[in-house]
This record gives sequence, C-alpha cells and structure tokens, in this order.
Amino acid sequence: MSPRDTSIHLIKHATIVGLVACLVPIAAWAHSSQFAAPPPSTCIPGVAICIFDQSGQATSTGKGTSTQLFMDGTNGSIASTVMQIGGVQGANLGTLTLSTGTLISGTLSGGATFNPGTLTITTTGYNGFTGTLFSGTFGNSTSPIQWIALGKVSGFYQYELIGPISGTWEGSQGVSGETAQLYFHSKTPYTGGKITLASGTTGIVIPEPASVGLLGTGLIAMGFLVRRKAKRD
Repeated sequence: MSPRDTSIHLIKHATIVGLVACLVPIAAWAHSSQFAAPPPSTCIPGVAICIFDQSGQATSTGKGTSTQLFMDGTNGSIASTVMQIGGVQGANLGTLTLSTGTLISGTLSGGATFNPGTLTITTTGYNGFTGTLFSGTFGNSTSPIQWIALGKVSGFYQYELIGPISGTWEGSQGVSGETAQLYFHSKTPYTGGKITLASGTTGIVIPEPASVGLLGTGLIAMGFLVRRKAKRD
C-alpha cells in the first residue's frame, strides 16, 4: 500500500470511528447485556428522540415462508421494558412490542428478511404523556425487516432485528425512524421457539429527508462494524 493509499485508508477509518462515537450515547452502555460490547444505537443526539429498552423474549411461529417473529406478549413472547425516552430515565417507563410479517428469504439460524410488521411503544409517563407513545409499521416494501446473525460471541449465538419504522407519535404527529433490537442470544443456533433479548434502541425523528438520511447512514455503518466484530470474535 502506497503512502497515499495509507492516508486515504486512515481517513476513512477515522470517519467511521467518529460516526460510531456519535451514535453510541452513554445510556446505551448503561443498559448493555452480559456481553462486553454495548449495543450500537440508531440514535443521533440532537436529531432523534432516543428510546432504549432492555430484556424481553421473542418467539417464532410458522414454518418456511409462513415464519414470523413476535415480541408482544402473544405466542409465549414477552414485551421489552422501556428504560429511557430522550432524557427521561426510569426502571420501567413502559413497553416496546413488535411483530414481523412473514419470512421473505433466509433462515432463522443464518439470517433472514421479513415482510413489514408492527411496532408499538407505550409509556407510563413521559413529559406528562401516558399511553401509546408510538404506533406504526416496522419495515416497508423497499426496506424489509432484517434478522442478522452476528455469530457466536461469549458462548452465545447472537442475532439482531433491525429496520425502519413509520407511524404516529402521541397519537397524532407523523414520525419515522429506525429500530435495532440487539443481541437476541441463544446457546445454540436459533431455529425457532423462544429467544431472549438483551437490549434495543429506537431513534424517532420528524420525517425530514436530511435527518432520516443521516440516521440511515449511521445505522448501516454500525451494523457493518458489529457484524465485523462478531466475525473476529
């Protein structure tokens, strides 16, 4: 590699690292799981309202192309507990529930894509509001839900459920963003049934093209770095 190529490589690396630093708020570290690395965040401070959740249990139903994932209290699943909304923190601020559509391609053990589903965030108290904070679709026709196999880390097979969301905020305002439910983990490659969630992050912004584009760019960069780290481990 020539000196010029080396300089270009270092600049690119520094740019990605800088983006990562902006995308991982301190709160994400506070709610990390038993694994050493904190979950990457879909949130960009000052752009998105960052919502952090922890624990929960997903379950699958159906086989082949009828396979779906649920984390909404049905089919033996358990909703995830919301721990932080913006600057408001608490042991239990509400719940995050989701479900995917049917399987498009891939497998549960090796990674898959799903048709759009739903995602809902309720709160017991955020800035004076109680009830359904966000309700809308998870994934869309051009960006299906991604179920990403991150490999075996610390003795567990880890998976990430990620995709765009779009819906209403506090029942009226139209918003969009991204969610990344991270580090579902299983002692064996996941082929169905129940699987535990460690933590997740959701970034919700008013749908301005510049903000949404920046959020999506950060999400792609973070997903790439997480998968690369998982392969090294």
